[in-house]
Amino acid sequence: MQICCTKKLNDEMGIVPGKGTEENDLFCWSVHLITVKRRKTLVAVNDSNRYGFVLHGLKANDFKHINELLIQGIRNCLRDEQIKSEIIERYLKVAGELVFSKTRGAKYVARLNKACERVNIFEDNLEAKELYQTNVAKRMNNELIKIPQESDYTYPHALLYRNFKLFAGEEIVKCEAVDIMVKLNLDRHTAWRRVTTPVDIMFKQLHIILQAVFGWKSYHMYNFNILDEASKCVLKVISEFEEVFEPRPDCPMRLDSEVKFSEYAKQHYKITYRYDYGDNWEHEVTILGTNTEYNKTYPVCLMGEGNAPPEDVGGIPGYVEFLKIMADPNHVDYETMQKWAQSQWYRNFDMELINKRLENILRV
Repeated sequence: MQICCTKKLNDEMGIVPGKGTEENDLFCWSVHLITVKRRKTLVAVNDSNRYGFVLHGLKANDFKHINELLIQGIRNCLRDEQIKSEIIERYLKVAGELVFSKTRGAKYVARLNKACERVNIFEDNLEAKELYQTNVAKRMNNELIKIPQESDYTYPHALLYRNFKLFAGEEIVKCEAVDIMVKLNLDRHTAWRRVTTPVDIMFKQLHIILQAVFGWKSYHMYNFNILDEASKCVLKVISEFEEVFEPRPDCPMRLDSEVKFSEYAKQHYKITYRYDYGDNWEHEVTILGTNTEYNKTYPVCLMGEGNAPPEDVGGIPGYVEFLKIMADPNHVDYETMQKWAQSQWYRNFDMELINKRLENILRV
């Protein structure tokens, strides 16, 4: 594997780099050393797909073991993308021992500089106690890029999947997922979605998923209630933006960014999701089962029925009145209501559009 270092990094390591002979971009990583928050930070970018990772807070002794740190950094970033461990090890074996060289040209240096800019932009997301920076890498790899000789834009992580699927000749992703049914209480009307999602998410991410599949805009407060088989409260999950809440002695309360969905993704738990305390939209989340061979890193809407109401329609009574007006072109408020509905992005259930949004929703 060829590690293509900038002069600054070579000087820090105290080595004289060779020319390098690797021709396959997939086995080459361009690497630079920058200073962020007064700490030495290594930024590595794959020459083929521009997928990168970050090591922050390097000390002098770390550069004596830079080979091991780089290999582990590559392992970590590929694991973060849920790539099968056997494929990761096959990649490292085929790539061979690390060989340090100079950078391979202006094109690769420009890509590396762009990645370093992103690290500086997201410096507030750097974890002081961690060497490998998962959050910053996720943000860095979630920037749209233009593909040479193609008209489309895409993401580094999408190019990484394409590369590794060609390399492996098989499906490269495997993770555990959970199948859920989510029903929105609309009284006499129907709106439900069936979704499969990786189970290793926080309740904050589950909120984001539910907002997408029902077409909500995350304008309002929300919470989750987790109940046992006897409908007794096990946990109340709230957002960090909750200003006023009354803790109950019989039901503990935690932030949605601190609670893993996997802890409660079992069939004997009942989960309710309440969005917009004014309109009071109640969703019932039912666990249908798990899948240990899921081959995606993002949720998928499998099926659904019915439209969710537009934001701020006035709860169920307001939604009933909204539907009544929208169904009558002769109603005095018909044109006004249509314009308002368009301003709210109100549309019929569109599973294709929903799934397009879901592909990158966990990377935000």
